[in-house]
Amino acid sequence: MFEELYQAVKLRFGDTNALQSMGDWICANTTIKKRPFSFDGYHFQKAIADDMHNNVSVIKCSQIGLTEVQIRKFLAILTRSTALNGIFSLPNEAMFTRTYNGRIKPVLEGDAVFNPPTGTKPTRSKNQVQIRDSFGYISGCTEGDATNTSADFVFHDELDLSPETIIALYQSRLQGSDMRMVQQFSTPTFTGIGIHKSYQLTDQREYTMRCPACRHIQIPKFEPQFVHLTKMPFDVEKFTDLTAQQIALLDLEDCYVKCEKCDARLDLGDDGQREWVASYPSRQNFRGYRVRPFSTPRIKPAYIFGQLAQYQERSFTRGFYNTVLGEEYDAANARIQESDVKACLKQAAIPDVSKDIPCYLGIDVGLTCYITVSYDDDEGFPVFCLFDTVPAAYLQKRVGELMSIYNIVQGTIDRFPYTTEADALRETTGGLIVPVQYRGMQGLAPVVDSDTKILNHYSANNTLILDRVKALISHRKMVFTGYQGQSDLIVKQLTSMVRDDKPTDGIEVMAEWKKTDGNDHYMHSIAFNLLARRVCEHMYSTQVSTVATTSAFLGAPFAGTQGMLNFNGTGKLNRLQQISRLG
Repeated sequence: MFEELYQAVKLRFGDTNALQSMGDWICANTTIKKRPFSFDGYHFQKAIADDMHNNVSVIKCSQIGLTEVQIRKFLAILTRSTALNGIFSLPNEAMFTRTYNGRIKPVLEGDAVFNPPTGTKPTRSKNQVQIRDSFGYISGCTEGDATNTSADFVFHDELDLSPETIIALYQSRLQGSDMRMVQQFSTPTFTGIGIHKSYQLTDQREYTMRCPACRHIQIPKFEPQFVHLTKMPFDVEKFTDLTAQQIALLDLEDCYVKCEKCDARLDLGDDGQREWVASYPSRQNFRGYRVRPFSTPRIKPAYIFGQLAQYQERSFTRGFYNTVLGEEYDAANARIQESDVKACLKQAAIPDVSKDIPCYLGIDVGLTCYITVSYDDDEGFPVFCLFDTVPAAYLQKRVGELMSIYNIVQGTIDRFPYTTEADALRETTGGLIVPVQYRGMQGLAPVVDSDTKILNHYSANNTLILDRVKALISHRKMVFTGYQGQSDLIVKQLTSMVRDDKPTDGIEVMAEWKKTDGNDHYMHSIAFNLLARRVCEHMYSTQVSTVATTSAFLGAPFAGTQGMLNFNGTGKLNRLQQISRLG
């Protein structure tokens, strides 16, 4: 395949051009600020520019010029090939427009190689770029762009900021091509997400440095063993443990990168001592590069300390790890820890639960539905007595069986994306199982049909309830029983989500929970189970305060009231006080 590509280039440009690596071609044919493009000061870029592997994943930090390189590489492939289609995606419309106007358009207009004298004027817009008989499509990750264009190769810039579903659609556009190249570049976010997840499959190349004094080969990082400070007055294990006030007191005048073995000063710009080395050279199917701030001599330790102080002041340490260091973030407060989940696992067998005990039900809906049943212990904390899965076609039957086994006083079900099924379950259970949608800023809010004044569903804030799931598990205030052979699955799904905190900047922005691998079903089933307590409390308090209003509000007849009578008739009204302690 690549031989055919080179033969096509040879016919167009002659032997010399055809044999040039992609990086050499970029330097010979493109300019930046009216000067020939060069890898000076950023020599690590050349191997990435040269790499024409079909699957390339690059983890990068900020301020290292890779976007400039990949734009030129994208245009070079179109120019040096015959009748290829390429897609260059950016996370959103704003970034796409900014990148096209500020970076792509100047290269196209400024370098003659992309504008050969022809009789026909090429098609040029911010969405579509024609170079001879090849076309490049630049997109802001919209569904329309991802479904309307076939391609031979795809470049994804800032993968972790891009919608996962749209990225999958883009890559499906390669099916009709023999080339099928995917190269993706991004600052990372969390462990197991996006570019970090892709990089784990690769040969994992690092830009190493050999110490000229002791010959030790190392990967320079922003860590105490690699950074010389004249005086370090603070005893910290990691630099990120420093506060902004402490950083202000550091003597950074003679701060430099040193050998971790002999403490000799390292010249990061000595290209003869630097080399890309694969951690797993036997992995041939996926190529990976990790670019760190000390991959270039132009980013000094003093600058990184200054950036750290700014991020610490904004209470956004994750942003420092991701953008400045180019490292994924995996702090304990960002996700549920495996050890905490395992501490909650008490009994695999399904326990016997008395019909006198009020129980709650939570359902995460999909082709496979994930069901949890729980009750409260004497302190008001949840004890889960059943973890169950069932095909969507058998959901209603299974719920009916569970209602005959347990005294279910309230349940909630995910309203999206299977709204019809959720509404049907609400009807068949007489309102005992209520749909809930993740929407809005409130912890829980009823949504009433404007015409009938009958309760349709509840809305709940996703972040607040998932925070509560994490808090209860982290404090080991949940008990898991009845999970049968699913312990590993439960651990995996409860640890697969991460909490994405936003920088403060004086503006309150709510964090978001994001999934790392798509398998988070029991996390949401538990969340809906906890929300069932909220719904139960709201319905009871509404009924008590005004029966007439409640009758209209809930609809008549409302068979779910029977569940409330069971709840009240057991003498468990103090449960409402315990429910309120759930946050």
